[in-house]
Amino acid sequence: MVALLGWVSMVIGLFTATWTGHLIEEVGGPDWTAAMTKCVLVSLIVIAAVNWIRRRYPIDKLLPLTKAAMVQLLIGAGFPVVLAACGFLLAIQFEWIDIVEWHFSFQFVTAVAVNTGMAFLYEALPEELTMRGLVYSGLRTKFHYVGAYVGQVLLFIGVPVTVNFLQQMAGMEPGVDINTDYVILLFAFGTVLQLLRNITGSLWTSIGFHLGYLEISRFVVAQNVPHLVTYTERYEEIGNLFILFGMVILGGIFVAGLFHLRQRMSRVIRKQ
Repeated sequence: MVALLGWVSMVIGLFTATWTGHLIEEVGGPDWTAAMTKCVLVSLIVIAAVNWIRRRYPIDKLLPLTKAAMVQLLIGAGFPVVLAACGFLLAIQFEWIDIVEWHFSFQFVTAVAVNTGMAFLYEALPEELTMRGLVYSGLRTKFHYVGAYVGQVLLFIGVPVTVNFLQQMAGMEPGVDINTDYVILLFAFGTVLQLLRNITGSLWTSIGFHLGYLEISRFVVAQNVPHLVTYTERYEEIGNLFILFGMVILGGIFVAGLFHLRQRMSRVIRKQ
């Protein structure tokens, strides 16, 4: 029941937020008003739902505000940065990309700061509270940890699929294009986030990784304005495929998986 309620709260929060943003745009409201409304609304709905669920079911506090939590947040955010830096270095070494110019400016820092705040409210906070928090915790009470992992990831994929369907029913354009590449990305992304939550025992770590990945994707790998670095690619999409997916996500799964395996083996040895 906890897993179902967590999933439903994420679907309702995301759909309500996007529908409200759509209405604001329809009446001619500025884009920034629609964007901020969506960010605040989805977080408020999810936080209210989580508090309601916690009062009715025996669930530990998911996001304690402690000094250790802030360290875990920074560790989680730094992990994809290190992986992405290694990806760029390897791509340069293999001559797959060439760095053309660096762009570090006040505009860049401001854009990253603003987007990080919005991404925290709209994506990282509600998704981690529900999917890696409530959904996984609820599934874990019924299934072995492997089953809970798989179930959480499948339900994670089910969120945008369901919200897209609701958006179409409401006469809106779907928020994302659901295709094979997107499903694979969500499956891998949900896996690394769950591994990080389980290794550290904290959702702050998965929130940090979530935010780090999004900002690297939007302001480093993507050649939007502003962006940190301009580079040319020998092979099309090498930045997205090798650096973002290969190094950050798959590399994150590999490293976090090794730590998780080591933890489990240590527990088994201590019990013997």
